[in-house]
Amino acid sequence: MSATHKVELTRGRIAVLVAGALGLACATAGITVLVEHAVHGESSHWGDLFGHGDHDHDKGEHRHGEGRGHEDHDHGDKEEGHGEGRVVLSAEALAAAGIEVAAAGPGQVEVTATLPGEVALNADTVAHVTPRVGGVVREVKRNLGDRVKKGEVLAVLDSRELADLQREALTARERLELAETSFRRQEALWQEKVTSEKEYLSAKQALAEARIEHRSATQKLAVGSGGGSKEGGYALVAPLDGTIIERHATVGEVLGGETRAFTVADLSTIWVNVTVYAKDLAQVHPGQVARVRAEGIEQRAEGKITYLSQVADEQTRSSIARVVLMNPGPAWRPGLFATADIVVSEAEVAVTVLDDAVQRLEGKDVVFVQEGEAFQVRPVRLGRRGTVEGNAVVEVRSGIAAGERYASKNSFVLKADLGKSGAAHEH
Repeated sequence: MSATHKVELTRGRIAVLVAGALGLACATAGITVLVEHAVHGESSHWGDLFGHGDHDHDKGEHRHGEGRGHEDHDHGDKEEGHGEGRVVLSAEALAAAGIEVAAAGPGQVEVTATLPGEVALNADTVAHVTPRVGGVVREVKRNLGDRVKKGEVLAVLDSRELADLQREALTARERLELAETSFRRQEALWQEKVTSEKEYLSAKQALAEARIEHRSATQKLAVGSGGGSKEGGYALVAPLDGTIIERHATVGEVLGGETRAFTVADLSTIWVNVTVYAKDLAQVHPGQVARVRAEGIEQRAEGKITYLSQVADEQTRSSIARVVLMNPGPAWRPGLFATADIVVSEAEVAVTVLDDAVQRLEGKDVVFVQEGEAFQVRPVRLGRRGTVEGNAVVEVRSGIAAGERYASKNSFVLKADLGKSGAAHEH
């Protein structure tokens, strides 16, 4: 190999070595730049270290630009649809959600005490039908649930005891008639001086005794027969107009004088026995209005307290208040649990809203006030709670003025929508 070729080879190797050193330096610098870029949060893709550096850098710049655009877009949405504590829903969305709007205003708040109770029969209109004499049931004419009139026959009994009473009454009547005939004859003879005064007085005494015996036998028969006899038997009759709620008489059954054969109740009125705890006794009085809700029944009924027990239960330390209601319907059955809102006082207040309109947001009571097409969250300070025309309301002492319109029903939908929009912005 010539000297010239050796020099060129050496120069080539030097060039290769220099190029390799420069490439390594550039790669090292590239690593430093990309790692620094990643630390500053502008790239999280370690794959950027390999190839298409310029392209990926441009892509990163483009992505960063998109991020700014997205933020600007979200900000625009916030200003237009869900601003600070502001919810905008279309008329169709409001109707679909069942959101209703009402005006806040002054009113007379009825302050109520809410107490538990139980629906019961009106004991003053319940009658138990029992035979006054023992006997065997011959016929049952009415069944459970039948409406009956006073004096209507419910069942007929064959009674030996009644037959004995009837026989005694008949015998006493015959004796009375005989004593009357004997007395009239003795009286005529005594007036004609045909018989002695002693015989006359004896006949008079016999007549008096016969009358007493007849009167006694007749009274026993009247008491024993009760409603009377029917076809030679004893008739059990309805003591009042009402409905048969119990029946214990079966054909062939022997009924004694203390057996309850039927129970008839006039269900046009019912009682609600309300439990009044010691802390409420001072504010509950007879004559107060009570609005009652029974378990499982949406319809409310209104009545008055007619009685308040003067003795407290030894175990519960509570007394019973009795509310009399006109029976709202057959669904109000004795034995159902009930809740009574007793009006204990009334007060005029400047601003009230429906209780259902108040929501809790970040630990505060708020109302959604209508402002144009939007609903604005408005913190409120609440006062006394009560009822207006049977609707639960609450006094608002600050936060909303009389005349302002607010979401009075299903406002929780607005709260939920506000929460969703807030979560979206945070994301």
